Amino acid sequence: MHRQGLYACRNSISTFSELENHYDRLLQSCSSLSTLKQIHSSLTTSGFIRQSPHLGAKFIAKYSKHDHPEIARSLFDEIRSGHHSFLWNTMLRAYTNGAHFTKTLELYFLMQRTGVRPNNYTFPFVLKSCACESLPVQGKMVHGEVIRTGFDTDTYVEAALVDMYAKCGLINEGRRVFDKMFKRDLVCWTAMITAYEQAERAKDALVLLQKMQQEGLSIDSVAVVSVSSAVGQLGDSKMAESVHAYAICNALLLHDVCAENAIIGMYAKCADVRKARLVFDCMEERDGISWNSMLSAYTQNGLASEALLLFDQMQASGCKPNPVTALIMVSACAYLGSREHGRRIHNLIINSKIKLELALRNAIMDMYAKCGDLDTAVEMFNDSRPSERDVSSWNVLISGYGTHGFGKEALEIFSQMMNYGVRPDHITFTSVLSACSHSGLINEGKKCFSDMPKFSVVPEAKHYACMVDLLGRAGLLYEAYDLIKQMPSQPNDGVWGALLLACTIHKNTKLGEIAANNLFQLDPGHPGYYVLMSNLYAASSKWQEVGKLRGDMKSRGLRKIAAFSVIEFGKEVHGFHTADQMNPYWREVHRKVEGLANEMKMVGYVPDRSCVLHDVEDEDKEHILNNHSEKLAVALGLIKIERGTDIYVTKNLRVCNDCHSAFKFISRICGRKIIIRDANRFHHFQGGLCSCKDYCLRTSLDKALVKMISSPMYLSFLQLCLQVPKNQFGQGVGEDDIFAYVPQFFAVVKLWDEAGPLAYTSLPYLELMES
Repeated sequence: MHRQGLYACRNSISTFSELENHYDRLLQSCSSLSTLKQIHSSLTTSGFIRQSPHLGAKFIAKYSKHDHPEIARSLFDEIRSGHHSFLWNTMLRAYTNGAHFTKTLELYFLMQRTGVRPNNYTFPFVLKSCACESLPVQGKMVHGEVIRTGFDTDTYVEAALVDMYAKCGLINEGRRVFDKMFKRDLVCWTAMITAYEQAERAKDALVLLQKMQQEGLSIDSVAVVSVSSAVGQLGDSKMAESVHAYAICNALLLHDVCAENAIIGMYAKCADVRKARLVFDCMEERDGISWNSMLSAYTQNGLASEALLLFDQMQASGCKPNPVTALIMVSACAYLGSREHGRRIHNLIINSKIKLELALRNAIMDMYAKCGDLDTAVEMFNDSRPSERDVSSWNVLISGYGTHGFGKEALEIFSQMMNYGVRPDHITFTSVLSACSHSGLINEGKKCFSDMPKFSVVPEAKHYACMVDLLGRAGLLYEAYDLIKQMPSQPNDGVWGALLLACTIHKNTKLGEIAANNLFQLDPGHPGYYVLMSNLYAASSKWQEVGKLRGDMKSRGLRKIAAFSVIEFGKEVHGFHTADQMNPYWREVHRKVEGLANEMKMVGYVPDRSCVLHDVEDEDKEHILNNHSEKLAVALGLIKIERGTDIYVTKNLRVCNDCHSAFKFISRICGRKIIIRDANRFHHFQGGLCSCKDYCLRTSLDKALVKMISSPMYLSFLQLCLQVPKNQFGQGVGEDDIFAYVPQFFAVVKLWDEAGPLAYTSLPYLELMES
């Protein structure tokens, strides 16, 4: 019926122009693909479509909008004739707008071979395709054709050239084109500013903005996006406020979601989350990018809990999460170390049928590793084919093993990675060196560091920081200091911080002062460095120096970061500060801690009062130790979490030596596995031992005692007292085996010194320490 109506209309219209106008109106009102095909069929049958390039171009554009470029191309091949560029440009535009950039370039080269002369409408589409595919060689060839055909002075072609060079990373070439332009409109200025911004040359972008304003041009909503991003890169909050104020005063944010999203991103990068949220809340209309920008603002600034709350609001609003949303939320869960939320987000990704791209898969693996579920991360890695992995996939697994204390396994994965032909990058070496540091693999770490140039990876400050940490933890403080002095660039706070931490562990005040003085100059507003140095002085009973440092902190308005530990069970999340009495279960928790302390003492636990860096009585020190936030969290886990389920606690600071020793005893007494994620690493406590094999706590004194403990007399004594089978402490006993028994050894030696060994061989607690 519809086709008969078309024929009737065609018969009643006499002139060519009237017929063309009639079909033009039909195409404008056509909204469905089926109707479009009917009209197309009618014009093909009549042969009229071959006579009207205008209608042919309309059909090509319509098919492209319906995402059918193959039909558009078939029509183009059918009706193109002669050497007119109009239809060619239409098809080039269709391909480019549909992101079929390779097809655009193929058609352009066919156009050249056919002898059709390109014009100023042709080149912007071709140059955009070169830019989007990052093809500088082809882009330069097109530039040569632009010059040859005389269109190198066309404003839009010049702007496209600037954009092409910028996106291909050739900023200087783009700037040369820009500087030669006779007439530069706002589009050209914006293209060059955007080029600098995308190349992360924010200062150059803002200098060019100033020149543009001096020539009397004002930025529009498109330029606001690039300028906001540049200001965000600089992290200048005052400048961010100026850009925001200018955009408001000039009505650039009215009904422009893109500009508002850019302002949110700018404030986020300037760490001003409050203003970012204010802009977000004032938006009349939000798209997926708006939600993602605000979620990212929270996540980037360490407010992962707020990101989870906002994500729930996003779902309630009806806005569906996309792969970018998923990536942000997975990162938030990894930051929190929340297993429950991590699993929920992973299930949502699966149920929403969000495509598991490589970057998202790697992020989920990383999340599980950082949430203490290394087994699931390893399972995901093993379930993927080698072709589905990139260097980041391997890095995630190496880092996961390293932070969980499995340094040898991390090195095995590194070896497998190279066997598969995957070339390590700077992140790989950071992960490997960190794994060696956590596990005390000194020789392996040194070899890895020396091998970096073989893979064309230049050691950066973070690699030196890992090496200083590796050497420092091993007690090789002066070797670590010599390495710092040999650095080709100035050491940053990460390098000096690693040395200061090592000095604190090994109680080396002299080197500690050198490290601390450098840190106070590099980052005088960081309270952690003052606390570490204060702790070092306190451990050496230098209370006067402690008082001076605490006075400096007070005068600078700095406060020590409060210890905070979090435990999850079911849908409940509980946080504890030191000596916390705000938790609803605090009475039960404190009773549990006191009971555990008594039980542990019965089996040889001796509180490490040196962890209390205050000049108070011993009894007060034990009370302080019992109220550490991680002990309170573990106690709640023992009360609320059923047997057979791991107790998982996250702490914002490093676990102290006393809590580390206590959790070993608790894991043995209660028969529970306890996983602690602290600021540096994971500790898996099970059966009286820790996955770190106490390496993180070893001091120079520990290492000096190895020889003594390894002597036949002491080994025989340990075997007798601990009821360990003879073959376990036989010839060739390893250092790690001995260190696993250091706490028990100290407890027994203390008794031996008082009354002799034979008096204690039958104590009931010794049976609990059997390997």
